[in-house]
Amino acid sequence: MRSFEFGNGNRDLAIVTVDCKIKWYSLAKYEGQILREITSVHRACISSIGMSNNSGFMLTGGEDNMLKVWDYEADKTLPYFYQCFIGHTGTINSLMFNKRNNQQVFSCGPKDGLYIWSFYGDTKTPFHYASERPEKDANLSAMSASKN
Repeated sequence: MRSFEFGNGNRDLAIVTVDCKIKWYSLAKYEGQILREITSVHRACISSIGMSNNSGFMLTGGEDNMLKVWDYEADKTLPYFYQCFIGHTGTINSLMFNKRNNQQVFSCGPKDGLYIWSFYGDTKTPFHYASERPEKDANLSAMSASKN
């Protein structure tokens, strides 16, 4: 294991493995059930990982000098969907969302110091896995039934 980050109210764990894959585990039942594995994340090893407050977005930084922001639900299909921030001239050793509002991403490396990036993704809406989302039709049925 190279790096890890908790998400989804500490119910999930994202791990960067030595072979540069990202594995997501659910800790909801204390069994460490694997939710998904993402391969070919960077062109070189991943050195850092971070999560937004709502766990809908994940940051990865690597030895390829790139910072990537991943949408949790969008990366289920190939090709993966991510936003890439390019500017570092060396390995990204540490990164994180601004804990106050998640509208900024901080990244740093030994060669070029601290970078501050603007991020405009929806990090305020509580994140739910597709399997956990309430059905819209069920909500509409319940609303119309309560009006009658």
